[in-house]
Amino acid sequence: MQVVIVGAGEIGFYLAERLAAENHDITVVEKNPGRAEEVAERLDVQVVVGSGSHPDVLMDARIDRANFVAAVTESDEVNLLASLVAEGHDVDTTVIRLQNPAFRGLAAERLRSRVGASLVIDPDADTADEILELVHATGTDEVYRMGGDLVVIGAVVREGAVVANQTIADIAASLGASWDFLFGAITRGGTTVIPRGDQVVLPGDHVRVLCREVYKKQMLEQLGVPGALARRIMVLGGGAIGSRLCRHLEAEGAEVVLVERDIRRAQELAAELSRTIVISGDVTDTELLSEESIGRMDAVVAATGEDASNVLACAYATAEGASFTVAVLHRLELLPLVARFGIDAALSPRTASANAVLRHVRGNTSSVATFLESDAEVDEIEVAAGSPAAGAVVAELRVPANVLLGAVIRPGGKAEIVRGPTVLHAGDHVVIFARPHSLPAARALFGTED
Repeated sequence: MQVVIVGAGEIGFYLAERLAAENHDITVVEKNPGRAEEVAERLDVQVVVGSGSHPDVLMDARIDRANFVAAVTESDEVNLLASLVAEGHDVDTTVIRLQNPAFRGLAAERLRSRVGASLVIDPDADTADEILELVHATGTDEVYRMGGDLVVIGAVVREGAVVANQTIADIAASLGASWDFLFGAITRGGTTVIPRGDQVVLPGDHVRVLCREVYKKQMLEQLGVPGALARRIMVLGGGAIGSRLCRHLEAEGAEVVLVERDIRRAQELAAELSRTIVISGDVTDTELLSEESIGRMDAVVAATGEDASNVLACAYATAEGASFTVAVLHRLELLPLVARFGIDAALSPRTASANAVLRHVRGNTSSVATFLESDAEVDEIEVAAGSPAAGAVVAELRVPANVLLGAVIRPGGKAEIVRGPTVLHAGDHVVIFARPHSLPAARALFGTED
């Protein structure tokens, strides 16, 4: 597939990295020469230096041959213009990043249609929604919903957990056939594996478990994770992420304290948010945080635009006794500090939005979940008529290496974890754990090869 990515910021770079691993033909357009040089050095992609709003630059990037265009710069106007050029060249699918509500609302619907946008993404909104999932089940660091009633949970196995020091096969045997779950990926010491039945689960392992929603709480208990709903939450930073999160939490009846440094912004939010206590102050002011009882919070979410401040504030909250902490990061070089300071979870806008984009790139893929510190991912793929998988018994399928078949969702929406005797049919959706380099073979198995 011919792919043009406009903008090599955190989202554009991440998309280019993931898609290059799948052997697509990628061209990245970036106006900053230094950033463009960095992309060319780190990734096996073509790079064109220039503005994504200039038709001649986009022609240099071969937009006239592209099947897919993602315009993900930080400028809404540039993204709209790039999409308009793509529309003029009959590009099959165009994804644009729009952050200004004026461009996302009903008044701009005709504009979005004119520029040919197939999908509009908002990284801040996507990140706020992911944080909301985490505060609904404290102790988790990833929660992704797939089709049916399936959910992927990411968490660290605690000392003394029921599943600790057991093989996956033994865990399955002890929990019994009535449980619907599957260990899809395990990260230990920075290395991620797609596990088999003889894999031993150790305390400190980061696991990703696929299960039905009805078993989520019980599964978290097996991992030693609290999984409690946070009722008292402190949100640090009143930007797009923090303010959206507060609106959701208010609607759920949570007790929310919001700290925002800019006094004018704090006043605006105080007028808008009826049930949230809004404090004007610096999120790194430990005296202020103590006065607002940060240590008594069920959850503390640091979502300012300054990564270092987010990490430091969460580290202080942890030291003061806060039950659960979440830091928003844009620079992933700070990720090692998260575990070192005892911070429970870190999220980045790059994965939240990239998941939606990847789903559109691949076609016949209903859901995609990628992760910050691992190249493993979860995909929900439709079984095509005439594919090797259609009508096959799972135990007899030649599943590619580094691919784990996790669940099947029948056309009526019923979901089940697959077993050896499970039979797949055309129209079913399968949920798989895979590495990017194994995806082409997996897609061929299910008949969705490009």
